Amino acid sequence: MSGLPREGRGRDEVLAELRGYGAEDPDYKANRLWSLVYYLGEEHEAFMGQAYQAFSSANGLNPTAFKSLKRFETEIIAAVAQLFHGGPGTCGVVTSGGTESCLLAVKTYRDLARAQRGVRRPEMVLPVTAHVAWFKAAEYFGVKPRLLALDADLRAETGKLTGLINRNTVMVLGSAPEYPHGTIDPIEAFGAIAQARGVPLHVDACVGGFILPFMAMNGRQLPLWDYRVPGVTSISADIHKYGFAAKGASTISYRNLDYLKHQMFVHTEWPGGVFASPKCCIAAQ
Repeated sequence: MSGLPREGRGRDEVLAELRGYGAEDPDYKANRLWSLVYYLGEEHEAFMGQAYQAFSSANGLNPTAFKSLKRFETEIIAAVAQLFHGGPGTCGVVTSGGTESCLLAVKTYRDLARAQRGVRRPEMVLPVTAHVAWFKAAEYFGVKPRLLALDADLRAETGKLTGLINRNTVMVLGSAPEYPHGTIDPIEAFGAIAQARGVPLHVDACVGGFILPFMAMNGRQLPLWDYRVPGVTSISADIHKYGFAAKGASTISYRNLDYLKHQMFVHTEWPGGVFASPKCCIAAQ
C-alpha cells in the first residue's frame, strides 16, 4: 500500500492482510525469541485480548470520567507497593512501558533538584550497564550522564560512586537486574552513599520487578534492592514482562508524594480548561 486506498475494503480482507504482515515476525510462540515478548500461552493471550478489548475505547485522560481506569491504576500501584515493601506513603502511576518510566524518573529528579537546590546543569550517575533508555532520557531532558565503570566481575564499582556525585547530581541509578549481564547492582551500597550525599536513588527493576519478589518468597537468598533499602526513592517495573500483562504497561512508584509531585504537569490557563497529567502518554482523544 502506497497511500490511502481510493475505496474501502471488507473486514475479512483487512484481517487477512494483517495476518500476512505478521507472518514475517519471529515465532515467539515456539520460543524462538529470547526477549521482547513474554509469552505465557494461548489461553492467557486470549484472556488478555478479551480484557483489553473490554476497555479499548476508554480514555484515561480524565480519571473522573473513566473511574474504572483510575481504579485499575490504583490497585496495580497498591500491589507494586506491597511487593516492593513500600510504606503507607508509597505512590505511583502506570505508564506505557519501561522507557516512559525511565523518562519520568529523570524528568522528576531534574525538576526536584531545580526546585530544592537550584540545579541548572543537572547530572545523573549510572553504571555503564544501565538500559539504553536512560541515555535517551538524559538526552531528552538535558541531564549529563556520568558513568560508573565495572570491576573484573562485571559489577558496578561501588567504590567509585562517591567520586562521581557532585552538587549537580540529581539522581543515582541502579538496576535489578541490569540487562547486559543479568546482575543486580549493589543497591544497598548505592543507597547508603546516595542517602549520605542527599541524592535520590532510582532502581530500574523493569525486568526483575515481577521475578525477584517471587524468588525471595520461594526461599532464594537475594540482595536487598527495593524499598527496604533506606536510600531507594523510586522503582520502575514492567507489568508487560514477567507481570504477563499486554503491551505496553509499566509502573513507576515513589517512596512518597514529595517525589511524585515533581512528575506532574499542570496547566491552568488553557481556554479549554484546567489540564493536569502525571505522565507522558495520556493524550486527548
